[in-house]
Amino acid sequence: MMKKTLGLCAILTLAACSTPAPVQQKSSDFQAASQARVRLFGQNQKPTIMVSGIDCAAGEKGTKVNTGGSLGDAFGSLVGTVNSHSIGIAETAHTRYLGQENGILSRAFFREYVVPAGKAVNVQTFFVGLTNVNESPTMKITQYEGSCRSNKVSFVPQAGRDYEVVGVSGQACGVKVYEVSKSGDLTPIAVNPAVSCTRK
Repeated sequence: MMKKTLGLCAILTLAACSTPAPVQQKSSDFQAASQARVRLFGQNQKPTIMVSGIDCAAGEKGTKVNTGGSLGDAFGSLVGTVNSHSIGIAETAHTRYLGQENGILSRAFFREYVVPAGKAVNVQTFFVGLTNVNESPTMKITQYEGSCRSNKVSFVPQAGRDYEVVGVSGQACGVKVYEVSKSGDLTPIAVNPAVSCTRK
């Protein structure tokens, strides 16, 4: 039984550490005159949430996507079967060295989305800590891994341009947004507090 358990752990560890090429999806629906593209990163315990197309004046609260936080994404990251999906945003330093972000039973990946240009996008990153419990007949030890979330921030994507949202680790969660050039160069862009459409 021990050999089977060790074998399974070894397979899962190798799967999580490898980083396959992203799946290329058709981007023929992308309209550069009125849309932009955004790349989000996800991982077991490290989801990114985006709400795009926010236009309070038009009564549009936006469309929400969660990369890494769904049960399917978390499980795929855990067992190393999740794949990155690209619709044509250029490779950057973050995607080129994505394998360095892999943890034991936690493969990093990304997904790219088409969003309306000229309308606010809110983004936020998270780290979801685990709780470990070790018990013996005489003692119970519970270890809590801290969780955090970044500030929710917004930016307005410009038509025909590409963006990348990156979680920043440290003492507290953070988030940065970059514009991605056609050659994969990154330019940080200024972000604003999250847009919230309040009822009148």
